Amino acid sequence: MTIELKPEQQHVIELAIQSGAYQNSDEVIAAALSMLAEDIEDGAVSEARRHEPRSPLAEVEAELRALGKLK
Repeated sequence: MTIELKPEQQHVIELAIQSGAYQNSDEVIAAALSMLAEDIEDGAVSEARRHEPRSPLAEVEAELRALGKLK
C-alpha cells in the first residue's frame, strides 16, 4: 500500500522522530494507528471530532517545545 502524506503530516512525523520518542516513520504511524484504534473502540473518535477543535500545527509544535520534547 502506498500512502501520500500532506507536507504538514510529514512534518508531524518528523517532529515525533526528532523528539526521540520514535526511531522512524513506521514507529510513528504504528503508534498513531494504535491510539486511533483504541479511541474507536472506546467510541471517543466520533465524540472528539464532533466537539473538539483541531489544533494548528504551530500550536502543537509550541506545546512540544514547552514540554521539552522538541528542540
